[in-house]
Amino acid sequence: MKRIPVVDFIRFGSIFIVLGGHFFPQWLVQFITLPALQKIALNVFHNGAYGVVCFFVVSGFLITDMLVDGQRDFSGINLKAFYVKRFARIFPLLAAVVLTAFFLEHVKGLLDARIQSYHVWNDASGFGWPFWLSLVTFNFNWYLIAHCSVEGFQWNVLWSLAIEEQFYFCYPLIVKTLQSRKKVLVFLFCVILSSFLYRLCVSVYFDLNGQNTPTFWQAVSDQMVSFAAFDQIAIGGILYFINKKWGYWFEAKPQAALGLMLLGIIACFYLCYSTSMMDRSQYVYVPSLLAINCALVILGGLHVPVLFSKAAHILSWPGKLSYGCYLWHPTIIFLLMPVLMSLGGLEGFGYLVTAVCFFAFLSYRYFEVPVNHWIRGCFKLKPSLKA
Repeated sequence: MKRIPVVDFIRFGSIFIVLGGHFFPQWLVQFITLPALQKIALNVFHNGAYGVVCFFVVSGFLITDMLVDGQRDFSGINLKAFYVKRFARIFPLLAAVVLTAFFLEHVKGLLDARIQSYHVWNDASGFGWPFWLSLVTFNFNWYLIAHCSVEGFQWNVLWSLAIEEQFYFCYPLIVKTLQSRKKVLVFLFCVILSSFLYRLCVSVYFDLNGQNTPTFWQAVSDQMVSFAAFDQIAIGGILYFINKKWGYWFEAKPQAALGLMLLGIIACFYLCYSTSMMDRSQYVYVPSLLAINCALVILGGLHVPVLFSKAAHILSWPGKLSYGCYLWHPTIIFLLMPVLMSLGGLEGFGYLVTAVCFFAFLSYRYFEVPVNHWIRGCFKLKPSLKA
């Protein structure tokens, strides 16, 4: 398995939702004249966090594949290789983004003054060492929860990366210790149950205290809690084992695989359109339900022949840039916002998506890949052909 088109399609769709969510949906949709289309765009883009849920599922699936790599006895997992690969993929780009943002913090006064009025930047100039320590130790989500967010999102988007890396620091150790597929599956199901129970307890607690309608920041900070999001990564891990055991059945029945994929797509769209994690009651079950349906899309798409055609590989290629798109897009919005505002809603959004993808491509081709290969080479690890 090299590149997986259905995974890259989901990645690109997820970053599309995230970009729409950060491009001020109310302002964006006023340029859409059709009422039905306007409502769809407003509802979907207001749920930009749902794109992160899909990222978590994809990540859990791919990381489990990379970690287990077809082994039946997990006691032989090479932890050093795993952590080196993870560091080579994640840390160089994170460092580049943080350094770029730090530089812009000190020159933004020279830039167009209008940018500072669009609330697309978090001023970190007054932040102390706990701020920088939380970034390099991947505990930034806890920092945000403890200190509350300031306006903008230049730094805030790093909360999801922190949750992922917290999970992946412990996950290989647990899998290696448990050794067998059955025990790992039990662990992953326990993670899903614990996340659901955590969200349920939060909802009940606030209801009992008469706070069933949270403020925007309260609702957002609830989503940033690691324990509330680990289930989505765990669902991706379970997906890997399900595909290993039952994938041959879908391989023999491509029509059933296609039906499963379409069912998952419809369910994901419905959840994005009709629900919101800003609602305390929906916050309890929607993340797990969305993650499960995203997993169905992947499971079906892994066995739909047309998705492995040359055309599908070409069309899905932008999905491989999703990590760069996610980390770079706040900086791009910060720099381009005066231009985006002058272009108008839909045209500005299209320009933004194009600019973010192009910059992410340059970053991927001329920075991420060379540095990744160099770090792997230092530890005598081969470059990865997988996603």
